[in-house]
Order: sequence, then structure tokens, then C-alpha cells
Amino acid sequence: MKIYTIHSPSHQKYFDLFRESLNGRHEIISREVEQISSPDYGAGDIINIYRLMVLYILEALYKETEPFLFMGVDIYFFKDFDIDLDEMDMLVTYEKDVCGLPTICTGVMCLRPNKRTRKMFLWILKHFDKLRDDQRGVNIYLYTHPFSIKWGLLPKEYYSINYDNGNKIWNGEQIKLSVDPILLHYHWTLGDENRMKLLKMVKEQVC
Repeated sequence: MKIYTIHSPSHQKYFDLFRESLNGRHEIISREVEQISSPDYGAGDIINIYRLMVLYILEALYKETEPFLFMGVDIYFFKDFDIDLDEMDMLVTYEKDVCGLPTICTGVMCLRPNKRTRKMFLWILKHFDKLRDDQRGVNIYLYTHPFSIKWGLLPKEYYSINYDNGNKIWNGEQIKLSVDPILLHYHWTLGDENRMKLLKMVKEQVC
């Protein structure tokens, strides 16, 4: 399965780890964009990179004929995987509950290129000045257009530390993993040092 990803120079070392851990098992289609501001989520003009993500996803949705993955580069793979969309248009990872409803993370998305997924990202692009974030756009679209797209959640083996720490920012606490992860999306922490510490902690526990 093809994997699309996009990164700025500040994330080059994450992309190097991403590519190294994938070990040639899937085709990576990557794009490097100009560094705009701080690499931290939501900082400064980084919203322009989020806009480029939406454009890049749309480009892939019009180009590809088979399902593909879109991923952030802050991901490390521990084993190979095979995602079956079945009848779904999109499979994504869980983020957290808001008012009793699950919200999703766009750091790992399996997308079927069709009219429904293209329509969703065209809507996000149209309203991006207000949304300012691809992830917020997908969440808002899914709950304001509830029957427009068939979507589901990937299993917890597509892992993020928030599954085991109560949706809190990780600050170096030792946490026992509840699953044997396929991959780690090392977000829910701040700063390069903590990201590397989180990756080290998870790697030490992987079976």
C-alpha cells in the first residue's frame, strides 16, 4: 500500500526514522515543504503546512485508484501491516472523547479515493481559513455530514500514548503499554527531547 507523507526540514530526522523503520515494505511518496515556523503543533504559521497537507491529500485522492495511507512522519513502525478498508471510505486513529463523542487523529489515515473522500477534503479546503487545521476539519465534517462518508477506527495497535495515559500530555512518565503496537505515533508530548524519550520507552517494551 502506498504511503503519502509531507514534512518540513525541522522534521527531517523523524522522516529518516519513519523510512528506516518501514524498511522498504511499502512505497513512500514524500514531499518536503519549506520551513515556515516552529515545528510544534498549532504554532505560528504552521497552519500553512496544514493547508498544504489538505492539498497534497486531494492530489492523491484524484491521482490514485486504490486505497492509500496518509501519515505524519512522527511515526515509527515495529512490524508490517495490512489494512483492509472493506466497505469503508476511511479508517483513522482515535484521538479522545469530546462531549461523549470520539474525535479522530489525521496522523494515520487510510483513504479510499472516491467522490465521498474528495468531497470531504474539498469542503475542508474551502473552509480552511476558519478551520485552520486538517484534523479539526475532518472531525467537524464527520459530525456535520454524518451520513456522507463511511468511516471507522483503526485498532489500538496503531498506537499512541494517549491510549494508556488518560489523554494527558506525556512528560516522561513510565507507562506500561496495553497492546503490542504495530507502530507508534509519538505525539501527545511536546518537544524533540520528549518525542525521542517516548519512542525509546515504547521500543523497550515492544515484543
